[in-house]
Amino acid sequence: MTKVFAEHNAPEGAASQPEPADPFDLDAALRACLRRGGASPIAAHLICLKRDVVVGTTKTKLHCYFLPVDGNGRIRMKPLAEFLRDQIIDYAIPRKTIRDAIQQFTDTGSTAAMSNLHERARRLFTHLATTGEGGELLLFAMAEALFDLTQIICKMTLKTSTSMHYHGSDGVYAEARADGGLNLYWGESKIYGDAAAAIRSCMESLAPFLREPEGEDAARDQDLLLINEFANFTDERVIAALKKFLDKNDPSSLSVRHCGFALSAFDCDCYPGSDNEAKVDELAAAITKQLNTWANATDGRVCHEKLEKFDIHFICIPLPSAGEFRSYFLSLLRVQNDS
Repeated sequence: MTKVFAEHNAPEGAASQPEPADPFDLDAALRACLRRGGASPIAAHLICLKRDVVVGTTKTKLHCYFLPVDGNGRIRMKPLAEFLRDQIIDYAIPRKTIRDAIQQFTDTGSTAAMSNLHERARRLFTHLATTGEGGELLLFAMAEALFDLTQIICKMTLKTSTSMHYHGSDGVYAEARADGGLNLYWGESKIYGDAAAAIRSCMESLAPFLREPEGEDAARDQDLLLINEFANFTDERVIAALKKFLDKNDPSSLSVRHCGFALSAFDCDCYPGSDNEAKVDELAAAITKQLNTWANATDGRVCHEKLEKFDIHFICIPLPSAGEFRSYFLSLLRVQNDS
């Protein structure tokens, strides 16, 4: 009755008011883009020892994962590398290109375009034995599957040469905040033999992306320009929303918070030799004893780089041999081990 009365008394010739548009939910849209791979298959390759360990008086949270043990008491390292090999299309190829290949399969029944994507992604990896891209893939897989952080740019497709590393962060991820702001997570990963060196190098590489103030001379500025140009989404609403946050002339840019998402994998003598049977409980206990050492090293480097006030997720992954893990990963991609 109220609605009829209002319409009856409206001024003659007045246009009816349009229904308000539903507000775009960026958080839901970003989460919908996550490539989780079903029920987090990464859990079959990494066991969570500790999560959300507060590092000193900083805003860094440390997370530690280690390799599982099979039914025969053997450490499973190679399947982790194989799992990462299977992520290279999602990691290296833009979502739109993947969508087009899927559509071609739907239209024609041919998998040729999809097979081509795997070969294209494989060729993007460098021919350097010291490549850190195994770490970057692991960072990507954990960001999306375990931390709900959405990749927003495919840096690999921007490489001008397969023998050169892309000059920028190891990845950029986004998270919409409840207050309407945006968290940008700058990624760095290091796979080294020595834990202290891996942690030190990781924080040194991460620091400029967080610490430097806004400006065209900031380390992250080129990455931000590339995100504006090559944002990795098929939903134009997501791209438009991100561009508002990244436009320094838009008030939305004032609510962008720069954060860190970093990973260090390194040698650890807690793993038994190949001739000895491993037990998960014993392995977890041995690694736990070393966790404080890694946390203290992380605390020292965070403070040294003046990153105490930045939100950082820092992942530690002890390995039996970082070198063997890297070499096997590269062999799976048929990448030359030139040193």
